[in-house]
Amino acid sequence: MLPRVFVPHAGAQRHHEIQLGEADAHHFARVLRVKPAEQLVVVTLHGPWLAEIVQVSKDAVTARLLEQYPSSEPAAHIVMVQGVAKGDKMETIVQKCTEVGAHSFVLYQAERSVVKLDGKVENKLARWQKVAREAAMQSQRDAIPAVRYETRLSQLCEGLFAAGIEQFIVLDEAERAVGLVNALAHFDASHRVSEGTTRPKRAIFIGPEGGWSDAERAYFEACEAAVLVTLGPRILRTETAGVAALAIALAHFGDMGG
Repeated sequence: MLPRVFVPHAGAQRHHEIQLGEADAHHFARVLRVKPAEQLVVVTLHGPWLAEIVQVSKDAVTARLLEQYPSSEPAAHIVMVQGVAKGDKMETIVQKCTEVGAHSFVLYQAERSVVKLDGKVENKLARWQKVAREAAMQSQRDAIPAVRYETRLSQLCEGLFAAGIEQFIVLDEAERAVGLVNALAHFDASHRVSEGTTRPKRAIFIGPEGGWSDAERAYFEACEAAVLVTLGPRILRTETAGVAALAIALAHFGDMGG
């Protein structure tokens, strides 16, 4: 597996030479100890490129783009909406869902979230965005999922509508009848095929440790795009539920192999 680096400002044409960012150059030069002629994958705004190292110094690494590299991004566009959880759970959620293939994250200050970010938002978002970047590099992604924060459910959902999200899949421990797979299939049968959509866009909502409040559940029940679903008779932790649901959804759209 070739090492991978994100260089969003890089030009995207054959033989173009780019310099890695300072932190990445330090990692490649001093940790990986790369040498000229070694290959890597450089991800630009125009997708991934196979590249070769042409120059290495103590604090700088230069690479030359050789040819476009096959993409590893899922065809399905799935946004993970996660009720803010306590401790290190948020890092785990961002890391694992990035590895599986989440398009982006919206971290929601749910009514039953134990942790209140308040004045810590910017520092926390910077940390979680760094986790997403590292996980994207490790898992050979071609994009770094964006991580943002919302405190109002109505504003959050309006933003998703504006981004073209077609269905809100809400995991709810109180739901018993509607399963995730059935919800995806039913929506596909009534919308995607007839409209010819080639890139499915969904959002998966996961509540915090305490689950959804009555008011939040009522909001979802009144939202035409939302469907409350169950993952089965076992109750999963908040840091487990999102990863499981994302994997199921991507498998449904053919993005998990097989």
